[in-house]
Amino acid sequence: MTVIATGPATASRAAGYTHAAAWIVGLAVAWGATPEVGDTYARIATAYADRTVQAIAQALLVHGVAAASLVVVGAGLLGWARRTGNATARFAGWAGTVAAALASVQLVMELIAVSGADPASPGRSGALFEVVQRLDGVKMFALAALATAACAASRHGSLLRRWEAVTGWVLAATITASGIGYLLLSTALTPMAFLSLPLLLIWIAALGAALGRRS
Repeated sequence: MTVIATGPATASRAAGYTHAAAWIVGLAVAWGATPEVGDTYARIATAYADRTVQAIAQALLVHGVAAASLVVVGAGLLGWARRTGNATARFAGWAGTVAAALASVQLVMELIAVSGADPASPGRSGALFEVVQRLDGVKMFALAALATAACAASRHGSLLRRWEAVTGWVLAATITASGIGYLLLSTALTPMAFLSLPLLLIWIAALGAALGRRS
């Protein structure tokens, strides 16, 4: 049994850490070079046209590699749910999978927006950028559902340690606020991501490690 469990355990743990690493590297390679919520279409297209390689690299990392890692973590949750008969954990696993699917859609749309960016005709890139941001809001709601369900499924420490569960509850609250901001393109609420994103990276890494322990 130990040999059989080693693969999924290692995969979940590695995926949690890879998710965090992909986000950190992705943000670092394009820090200050990509558009922000509230930018005009002209500014969005100009940013993409001037920093095409950085924008594509960031998209591949945060909406590609990180999404693939989230799929693996979600699969680990679904596996743990099957073994324990925990329906709440099953919901959490599917919520993570939905979040990853939304990120994949974001990746495709962002690549189209970047590759076709033209400051002289910024309409398409600007509109796609806004759709990507609104999808980010929906994705954040899915991640909030993931955190809430995983923490609820882990009562009495059956999956997460106490600090991991507390972090998950705080993440669920802050990323919901961030999600509202991105869905509405509200510059008043989107800065909440400066709090929710670090919590997300820490918590997904911790969740992957927890799934590794329980496997």
